[in-house]
Amino acid sequence: MMDLIAAGDVNPSAARVAERAGVGLRTVFRHFDDKDSIYREIDELLWQAYGPAFEAPFQSDTWQARLLELIERRARMYEEIAPFRIASSLQRYSSPALMETYRFLLRKERENLNRILPDHILRDEHRARAILLAVSFDSWRLFRQDEGLSREKTVEVLQQLLRDILDQIPAPDNSARS
Repeated sequence: MMDLIAAGDVNPSAARVAERAGVGLRTVFRHFDDKDSIYREIDELLWQAYGPAFEAPFQSDTWQARLLELIERRARMYEEIAPFRIASSLQRYSSPALMETYRFLLRKERENLNRILPDHILRDEHRARAILLAVSFDSWRLFRQDEGLSREKTVEVLQQLLRDILDQIPAPDNSARS
């Protein structure tokens, strides 16, 4: 199923999965109860592969530089997981398991971002959400896939968007963390 999704089939049938694997349809269902269980297995494999990089410490010294590093880091991951994220996104409305995975990823992305942002930004709900949007998969997908920008150009655009947001942030008060 992963090969089919990676090749662009965002909703492969069980019959196609069996054909691609070179097994009978019964064999697929002997190992997996339904399509959701296949998606859960894919999600687990992807999290094992990309979770450590997703949660790795940042190298940059300032929170602003960490945000730019975050865009670069996510772009590397998004480049590889995009077919799977798009496929599961399209199916999530008819699958409670995929909706749960989607919400898990959103929560992880927000937690990852919140570890970077100082308190004065976190308290500014609108700017914090603008930053969340700038570093999101959906923003990356819009420029990278919908507009057909290169990976490098997509990173540049998202980093510029982030700089524009940051330029509008008032100076913090003395109680904010750095």
